[in-house]
Amino acid sequence: MKTIKLFATFCAVVALCSSCLTGVGTDEDLYAPETPEIPADGELVLTATPTTIYADGEDFSTLKLTKGGVEITSDFTLYDGDNNTVSLPDMKFSTEKKGKYYFWASYGLDITETICIEAVEKLPDAPDAPDDDNPDKLNFKRRVLLIQFTGTGCGYCPSMTTTLRQIMSDTTSQKYNEKVVLAAAHRFNQDDPAYLEGAALDDAMGITSFPQVAVDMHTRTTYYNYGSVAGMLNSALSRVEAKAGIAAVSEWDEQTRTISITATVKAAQTEEFRIGAWLLEDGIYGRQSNYTSEQGDFNVHDCCIRLADSKVTSTDFSGHLLGEIEAGKTANHSFSLDVKSGWNIDNCRLVLFVTAPETRNGRKYFYVNNVVEMPVAGKIDYEYIE
Repeated sequence: MKTIKLFATFCAVVALCSSCLTGVGTDEDLYAPETPEIPADGELVLTATPTTIYADGEDFSTLKLTKGGVEITSDFTLYDGDNNTVSLPDMKFSTEKKGKYYFWASYGLDITETICIEAVEKLPDAPDAPDDDNPDKLNFKRRVLLIQFTGTGCGYCPSMTTTLRQIMSDTTSQKYNEKVVLAAAHRFNQDDPAYLEGAALDDAMGITSFPQVAVDMHTRTTYYNYGSVAGMLNSALSRVEAKAGIAAVSEWDEQTRTISITATVKAAQTEEFRIGAWLLEDGIYGRQSNYTSEQGDFNVHDCCIRLADSKVTSTDFSGHLLGEIEAGKTANHSFSLDVKSGWNIDNCRLVLFVTAPETRNGRKYFYVNNVVEMPVAGKIDYEYIE
């Protein structure tokens, strides 16, 4: 026993001397940064910045995996849209082939939502960002985004349409038409001439029955009476203040049938933001089913969403990531929208919205914080409170 103790002591001395000779245990190691602890109950999130790249083999998007806000750099698996494992050096993705590329990741027993990176040949030249005549102002007007889920085959949808017409034509002190931007997602039946293809907004917002409306991607209701919808709007307007404003310039190229947009988001407070652009068309004719006693013309449909350029995943249309913007600072984002030949550009307009994170049930979600409307070829300045 004594021999063992002496041997152990000898080994300890040798190890100590060895550390002195090799430099092990120097101040550099003592002060090495600790690896942050990964929260066990945090949400696993995969992001890509930017979400649109050139298909030139050089431009790239950087993927980032976090759990509970802490970045994960090892022991995870990355997959493509066909569920094949993927290896991306430095988490950077580039390609020479035009198209949409999907990715998701797993870490332990957790998996992320699927994200999309689009590779394009070349975006049309975007217009210059608009000037700000009031750079010191940060008190933006706030509007809410009201989305109607409807369709020509929905026999009870005329009741909701009647209520929304009353809301948007309200001449009382509420003046909802000055505070609300209305967009209609026709997702009930695919033979609807205004059917929204390629953007399952109903699935993304948990819509399981029609008619229904959602405000700011935050709250929804199936009740189509004036009081219920107005109450939801009032709650949305008071839920959060305007954290950002939007200015934009848009151009229409008739030859290529492309709308090019440069939007600028100005932060009223330091926050992480996303941005989206939707194309709306008015005056689309489609015979409407009507199982109600509502009177009026329901066969001409307005505010119909034709394009929704804000997809993050199949269940998230909260917009393209702008990152954190400091209060008083701005960030730009360019859009290129392809307009189909059957759409009447003279009846179209744009809706631009900015989303910001809010905590709900212990998790972070991006909800619409502000929204504006503008022509397909025109300009909109920041809307400040006088």
